[in-house]
Amino acid sequence: MEVSLDQAIDTHARVLKYWHGDRASVEARTKALEYKAAGDLEGLHAWERVAKMCEAIRAGDQPASISEAE
Repeated sequence: MEVSLDQAIDTHARVLKYWHGDRASVEARTKALEYKAAGDLEGLHAWERVAKMCEAIRAGDQPASISEAE
């Protein structure tokens, strides 16, 4: 079974929310900065999307898709 990038982002956001509660988006942005420092722009953008999804979940806006969180 293949997992799409959107599915992976959603899963990571929900796990971060479970582990870190309201700090989930901060944790995702920290991870994004690590990828930026390493020169990995694809990783940077993916983790920025995770952070946005964390914020949407926190706000109670359970988006039906990742694109709705952006």
